[in-house]
Amino acid sequence: MKIKVLLVDDEKLERVLIRKGFYWEERGFEIIGEASHGEEALDIMNHKQPDLVVTDINMPFMDGLELTEEILKQYPQCKVIIVTGYREFDYARRAVKLGVKDFLLKPVNIKDLEETVTKVKKEIEEQKSINTEYVKLQETVHEHHEIVIESFLQRLVEGRVEEEEARNKLTLYGYEGILKRNCCINIKPIFSPDTKEEEKLQLSREMLFVAKSIGSDDMVIFQHFLYNIILFIPSLEGMEEEAIAHKLLERILNQLRIECIIGISEVQDGFQGILHTYIQSQKAISTSVILGKNCVIPYREYRRMKRKSSSMEKFDWKEFIVAIEDGMESQVFDSLDYYLKAMSKEGLFDPNYLKLSTMSMLSKASTVLTKYGKSLEDIIDQDDMYAKVSKIDTIWSMKQYLKESIGVILNYHNTIRSKKSKLIDQVVTYLEEHLYEQNLTLKRIAKDVYVNESYLSRIFKKEMGESLIEYITRKRIEESKRLLDTTDLKVYEIAERVGISDPHYFSICFKKQVGVMVKEYKKQRV
Repeated sequence: MKIKVLLVDDEKLERVLIRKGFYWEERGFEIIGEASHGEEALDIMNHKQPDLVVTDINMPFMDGLELTEEILKQYPQCKVIIVTGYREFDYARRAVKLGVKDFLLKPVNIKDLEETVTKVKKEIEEQKSINTEYVKLQETVHEHHEIVIESFLQRLVEGRVEEEEARNKLTLYGYEGILKRNCCINIKPIFSPDTKEEEKLQLSREMLFVAKSIGSDDMVIFQHFLYNIILFIPSLEGMEEEAIAHKLLERILNQLRIECIIGISEVQDGFQGILHTYIQSQKAISTSVILGKNCVIPYREYRRMKRKSSSMEKFDWKEFIVAIEDGMESQVFDSLDYYLKAMSKEGLFDPNYLKLSTMSMLSKASTVLTKYGKSLEDIIDQDDMYAKVSKIDTIWSMKQYLKESIGVILNYHNTIRSKKSKLIDQVVTYLEEHLYEQNLTLKRIAKDVYVNESYLSRIFKKEMGESLIEYITRKRIEESKRLLDTTDLKVYEIAERVGISDPHYFSICFKKQVGVMVKEYKKQRV
C-alpha cells in the first residue's frame, strides 16, 4: 500500500517543483492532493486522510505552523514536513517542537527531499506494521476471550488453579462476587448412545445460551469440557437458587427437548467454597440413579441418602485416586475391598445407599479421565450403567459392578499412558516434516495425529518441558540463526523460509528467543 501525500504551498510553482522533481509513485508514494493554504488542506485531510503532509510555513489564511498544530491534534498518526526559507529558521525550530518530523529549506533540493521523505516513509511503514499487529492482536483477544475465560473456569472447578491466580482472574473478569459466597448449579445433559461429538457440543452450547438468558450479570456461567453447564451464583435470599434451577429445567426440556439432571450445592464461603460447591453439585447429580432423570436435585438429598459412619469417613479417597492415576490395579482393588468390608461392618445394606455409594466411587475413579478430556459416560454406556446400578441390592452385586467398571477405567487409562511416549515421538517426527510450513497450527497437528487438541497440548508440555508452540518457535528461530550465519538472505526471506509470514512477528520471536534484535545479531557476526 502506497504512502498518501498531501502538498501544501501557496506558490503553485513550488508545488510543481516538489511534485515533478521526485519520482513519488516509483518510490511507494501517492500524491492525493494539493492545497494553496491551510484551510483548504484541512478540508482535503478530512476527506482523504493522508499519511504525510509537506507544507510551507508562510501562507495566507492559516500558516504552516497553525496547520501543523491542527493536523497533529486531529490526526496524530500523520507525519508533517515543513518547507521554509532561511529567514524563517526560528519558525522551523518551533515546528519541530510541535511534532513536525523534519523541515526542508527553500529552494527545495530534490536530493534532500528524497532523503527526508524516504526516512519518514520508513517510520510510517513501521508504525502501520505495529498498528496492524495491534489490530490483529485485538481481534485475536476478542475472538479467544471467551475461550480463555472458559478454560480458566474449567481448571478452577477441577481444583487446578492456585488461590492467588483465581482471585486475580475472577476480579479481572468481573466475577469476584463468587469469592464471598456462592452456590453451584450443575446441568448434566443426557445424550443417546448414538449422539456424535459434534452434536453433543452443539446441544451443550444451546443449553449454555438458555442458561445465560436466565442468568444475571453477577453469575458465572460456562460450559464444562464434559458438556455440563455450570452456574456459580452469588448467594441469594431463601431458595431462589432452586427456583432458577427449576426454570432452567423447564426451558431445557420444553424448548430444546434435551433430557438432563440438575444438581444444586449448598451455599459456601470463600475461595475454597468454589470447589466445594462444584463437588456438591456433582454429588447431587449422582443421586439421579435413585431419583431418576429430568429433575432438580439439591445436595441435601444426597446427604439424606448418604448416611455416613465413623468407619466410612476414615476411608482414604486420596490414596484410592493416586492408585488409579498410577495404574496400580491390585492396590485399587484392595482399596475397594476395604471400602466394602467397612460398609458391611457398619451394616450399611440399604439398596439406595448401595446405589449411591457405587456412583460415588465411580465418580472418584473417573477423575483420572478428565485429563484426557473424557467423562465416565464416554467409555461406559450411560444407559447400561444406570440400568446395572439400579439393580444393585447387595454389597456383593455392588462389588461385581465396581470391579467391572473400574477395570474399564484402568484399562483405558493404562492404554493411554502407554501411548503417551509413542504419541510424542509421532508428533516430533511430524514436526520435523512440516516445521517450516506457515499453516502449521495446534489444531492441524492434533487432527493429523488423531488426538484432542487440549490433550495434545497438556501431554506435550508435560513430556517435553515446553509448550508445543514454544517448541515450534524455538526450532524455527534456531533455523533462522543458521540461515543468518550461512546465507545473505534478507530478513523477510528468512522469516518466510522458517514458516513465519509476518516479518514483524518474526522479529518479536527472534528477540524473545535470542535476546537481541535481528540487526544486532547480524552486527555481532561481522
